[in-house]
Amino acid sequence: MTLATALVSVKPREKSGPRTGARYAFQVHVCLAKVLDWHVAGSDYRAVFDHFDDLAVITGPDDPDKIAFFQIKGNQSGPWTAAKLAKKEGESPCTPVGKMYHHTTIFGSAVTRCTFLTNASFSFTLADGTKTSSDHRNIAHANLGPKDSEVIAKALDLDFAPPRSPSENIVLHYERTDVPVTGYDTMVKGKLVEMLKNTDGLAVSALYRTLVEEVTARTNDATEYSSIDDIYARKSLSRKNLADAISAAENRRGILDSWSIIEDELKDAGRPIAFRVRLKTQTITHLRGCTNRSARSVTLSEIVNKPLATIETVLMECDKLLPVVEMVKAQLQMSELSSYDAIEIDAAIFVELFEAMNGK
Repeated sequence: MTLATALVSVKPREKSGPRTGARYAFQVHVCLAKVLDWHVAGSDYRAVFDHFDDLAVITGPDDPDKIAFFQIKGNQSGPWTAAKLAKKEGESPCTPVGKMYHHTTIFGSAVTRCTFLTNASFSFTLADGTKTSSDHRNIAHANLGPKDSEVIAKALDLDFAPPRSPSENIVLHYERTDVPVTGYDTMVKGKLVEMLKNTDGLAVSALYRTLVEEVTARTNDATEYSSIDDIYARKSLSRKNLADAISAAENRRGILDSWSIIEDELKDAGRPIAFRVRLKTQTITHLRGCTNRSARSVTLSEIVNKPLATIETVLMECDKLLPVVEMVKAQLQMSELSSYDAIEIDAAIFVELFEAMNGK
């Protein structure tokens, strides 16, 4: 059975459907971060979301022949140990490492690796006798010392009798993501900024929202698939898909490109020239701060962006920005903005409104 046939014909062990919450949002952002890393590395990838595992990447996208799986776990209560990864819980496969290894029983030699991907560090003793630290971000199972290897082996024995083929030494890996459990959005936006630093005028916030929506929609899709093309269309993103999204973002007009429209509206509203000059200057300052991931600018953007979801219909139908700016102001919690000048707030609102109107 080919890899493409198995992806379609074999039913996943778990199929959860739509989910919400911070824990789920963390998973989505970890998936997106991996996709961005693969894109920067130049890989010809196709990422598949929440199909057999939290994330998978297929090589040979047009005629798939290899696949790697990633089980994503957030943890705020200390490092992962061999004992935690071997903990028995639920039905077969009954351990975290067992759930990882299980993919080899379905996809056989097509599986290149099964990775436990987490924000937390690992506490292992390696084969050379040294202890892992927070700097160990990608650890092959084959590099574990005999004590930790034995703990994992006994956990796998519960569901997969030895001798096993392939050996866990070949397929199991433990990787640490740089995406935190809280603040995951800031981290992923930063990755986008770094990836696109030579692209002038691109609306990064709008592109970020688009990509998160795309990954979320594909993760949540619980359709019964009849072909590999169905899976590609509904559950995956490829290098070409991301390149197309970036290209579309590059073609959107940025707020400074369209400043004459805002300038005319401000004139019609009777705003004096001094205000108009200060607003444009502050808008440039705010955009630069967001690009450089200035905490002050990023925080302000996040605060003024909160009310936009509640006025989405008005925003899409409006032909003037100023009334919507005032509508946003009315919904802001001014206690969160005590350290910002009025002109800073106005500039941030104009930027977020313009990106919301032109970035979808």
